[in-house]
Amino acid sequence: MLHKVALQMTVNKGNRKHGVHSQKNRNRIFRIFLIQAGIGVALSAALLLHSQNMALSALLGAGLYLLPNLYFAHRALSFKEKQSAGHALAEMYMSQIWKMGISILAFAAVFILIQPLNPFSLFGTFILMQITGWIAQMKLNNRFLKL
Repeated sequence: MLHKVALQMTVNKGNRKHGVHSQKNRNRIFRIFLIQAGIGVALSAALLLHSQNMALSALLGAGLYLLPNLYFAHRALSFKEKQSAGHALAEMYMSQIWKMGISILAFAAVFILIQPLNPFSLFGTFILMQITGWIAQMKLNNRFLKL
C-alpha cells in the first residue's frame, strides 16, 4: 500500500509543470512595469503642454526607475529547472547589486549629459513610479487583499 502511494506521488510529480507559479509572478510583475511605463509616458505627454524640459525630465525619471528594475526582474525571476534554493537566493542578491549599479550609472549619466534638467520633474516621476509599483502589487496580489 505504501509503495503504491509513493509511486503515485512520483507519477504526479513527474506530470507537474515546473515553474508555473514563477511564470505567473513574472507575468504579473511585467504587467506592472507596462502599467508604470504607460503612466510615465502619459505624465510626460501631459507635462509637454507645460514645457519640453519638464516632459523630458519626467520621461527620464520613469526610465531611470524602469530600466534597472526590468533588469532585476528579468534576471531574478528567470526560472531554471535544476536551480537550488541557495542558487536562487544568490541570483537575487547579485541581481540587486547589479540593479543598484545600473541605477547609479544611469543617474550619473542623466545628470552629466542632459542639460537643462528639471530635477523636480525627474525625481517626482521617479517617486511616482515607486508608489504606483507598490499600489499595483497590492491590487494585483489576491492573497494580500484577503488579509
